[in-house]
Amino acid sequence: MLIPAFSLSVLLMILLPLALTIFLRRRFQTPWILFAIGTLTFIGSQVVHLPLNHLLIKLHILPQTGVTDSAISLLQSSLVLGLTAGLCEETARAVGYWLLKKFRNIEDGVMLGLGHGGIESMVFGGVLVAATVSSLIPLIGSDLTALNLAPEQLANLTLQLEGLNASPLLAAASPLIERLVAMTIHVFLSVMVLQAFRQRNIAYYLMAVIYHMLIDAGAVYAVTTLDNQNLYLPLLGLMILPGLIWLIWLWRKNIQPQSVKPRGLRLEWALFVTALRKELLLQWRTRRFLVVMAVFVLFGLTSPLVAKFTPEIIKNVAGAEQFASLIPTPTMTDALTQYIKNLTQFGFILAIFLGMNAVAGEKESGTAAIILSKPMPRWAFVLSKFTAQGLVYAAAFLVAGLGAYYYTYLLFGVFDAQTFLGINLLLLLWLLTFVGAALLGSVIGTSVAAAAGIGLGISVAFMLAGTLPQYGSLMPSGLVSWASQLGTNAEVVSANGGALAGGLVLIVLCLLWSVALFEQQEI
Repeated sequence: MLIPAFSLSVLLMILLPLALTIFLRRRFQTPWILFAIGTLTFIGSQVVHLPLNHLLIKLHILPQTGVTDSAISLLQSSLVLGLTAGLCEETARAVGYWLLKKFRNIEDGVMLGLGHGGIESMVFGGVLVAATVSSLIPLIGSDLTALNLAPEQLANLTLQLEGLNASPLLAAASPLIERLVAMTIHVFLSVMVLQAFRQRNIAYYLMAVIYHMLIDAGAVYAVTTLDNQNLYLPLLGLMILPGLIWLIWLWRKNIQPQSVKPRGLRLEWALFVTALRKELLLQWRTRRFLVVMAVFVLFGLTSPLVAKFTPEIIKNVAGAEQFASLIPTPTMTDALTQYIKNLTQFGFILAIFLGMNAVAGEKESGTAAIILSKPMPRWAFVLSKFTAQGLVYAAAFLVAGLGAYYYTYLLFGVFDAQTFLGINLLLLLWLLTFVGAALLGSVIGTSVAAAAGIGLGISVAFMLAGTLPQYGSLMPSGLVSWASQLGTNAEVVSANGGALAGGLVLIVLCLLWSVALFEQQEI
């Protein structure tokens, strides 16, 4: 029950912001670029917020982490933390509105707030919760004293595990509810900052900063002092009630009846299916499908063969016989390691060089203008390309995996099919993050060459993020590490739910930004 409950909770924390945004967009035709800018305002605010708090710790305005400082009261620390959060996040929102000068409707503010709160839900909710729970599950029922933790850390860990065991559904629902409350806060604070531009009155911005400070300070103070943590969410709900009431009043006062009715959902999905068929046919006619299939099948079949016969090949090379004895006897682990290495290397190259042409090529040739002159939604045009590529790579992994499994079985013996399936699914998700990066580069680039450079740059950024000390394991490289552990056939494998959720979030963000930017381009 624990794993399904948290899996559903994490999935909802990632997808609910998108579902709410789609609902708002269908009713008011609010552009995706507002949601996209909202994700940037959150990221930009944290780029300033986290170093600022670190500086305040050095200046002894905030206490050291985990250390009680008698000179600074808990209330003062809570207010300082709330003030830095309010200043950084509301200022970032104001910068976002300044950049988007033509968007001044109330629904525009809601859309930007959903983007700001949505990316927070995806990262702080989905990714971090998945990482935390996947690290806690192996500790259930184990001897915690063997971990050599400090007494406070041991007490906190014991409390967390007891909460997971006592009520898995409540434990999984709590972070989801908290993220929904946080998104509500971001929505009405976003609209409050927007009012500063609509009314040309800075008082709204200052009120947003103060209100944000009071909510965050109250939350920090409550979570630190409450004996019964079940009271935390109700208290947080009471704190946001005035802002929610104000937003509802402002919405009813200012919202105008919709002048343009959107296309029916059934029609839009029918157009998406049509675009997908066209993309799949294009993949076949341009031989891209055959190229991907040939590369994957080649390395799927040859990986176990190379692992098995490399020592024999070296023995038969003149002058290299003395080195053959230095090579250990090949094992099943060597075959699977070779398989993972080959598919990640050549799969990455295929994802970039076949994906760079997806949108940029059609913009250059004029095909995009012809297609979009028909009743084709731009989201369908973009997402059909990613879906088609995803289906091609899934088919390639299926065939390559079957070939690799067969030869591994023949050469090295029985290997668990379920584990091998898990390896391929992890590698597929890893590859799709770079397919998304290439698609985003293809949307941004004005030519195929520019698209290749931008897509490669985004992909390299994903790879470099995997080297970060604390959070690198949550990036796509964590999926390859997990797959490699499964390939060693080790008795204990560290599941990395954070990388799983992180890969999904990166794909969602790449697709979201692709659609948002493509909507704003003149074709």
